[in-house]
Amino acid sequence: MCYMKVFVVDNGTTLMEKLKNLIPGDESVVCFDSFDDEEAEKADLIVLSGSSIGPLLGNEEKYQKEIDFIKNTDKPIIGICFGYELIVHAFGGTLKKLEEHELGEVEIKVRKDEKLFSGKKSFTAFENHRWGTGTLPEVFDVLATSNHGPEAIAHREKDIYGFQYHPENHPEEHFADEVFLNLFKRIESGS
Repeated sequence: MCYMKVFVVDNGTTLMEKLKNLIPGDESVVCFDSFDDEEAEKADLIVLSGSSIGPLLGNEEKYQKEIDFIKNTDKPIIGICFGYELIVHAFGGTLKKLEEHELGEVEIKVRKDEKLFSGKKSFTAFENHRWGTGTLPEVFDVLATSNHGPEAIAHREKDIYGFQYHPENHPEEHFADEVFLNLFKRIESGS
C-alpha cells in the first residue's frame, strides 16, 4: 500500500483521469502555469504529465519553474512523455522532432534494471509523441529502448525517472502500468 503524497503537474495532458487512477496514494494536481516549488517540496513524489498543447522547444519560458525545480530538487520525480522531455531538457540533453508522429503500441526492450521491469526482457506500451531524445544527459542511464530511441531513463544519483511512453494509457492491455507501480514501490521504500 502506498502512503506517499504525490504532487502531479498537469502539463496539458488529455489523460489526467487515467493517470490519477494509476497513482497509488494521495495525489494533488496543479496546472503547469500554477506550479509552485514550495508546494511541490511538501510532496513525497512529483509526477510530471504528458502534454497535448505544444512542444517544449520554443516554449521553455512557460515551463521554466518546472525546469528549475527539476534541476534543483532532491525530491523523487517521474516524468511521462512531455515530463520525460522536461527532465532531458533540464539536465542539458537535447530533443529532436521525429519524422512522424509516434502513435500506438510500441515494443520496449529492457536494457538495464531488470528488477524494475519484473524480470521481463521486453513488453508492449502505448506511445503518443512527436519529439524524442537527441542527446541524453550524461547523468542518466537508459533503462529501456524502442526503435524510436530511449523509452525509460534514470538519473544515476537522484530518484528521477522518465518514461517516453504512456504507462497510464491502456493499462489493462500493457505491462507499462506495472513498471510504473514498481517504481512507486521502489521510491516509497527508499531502495
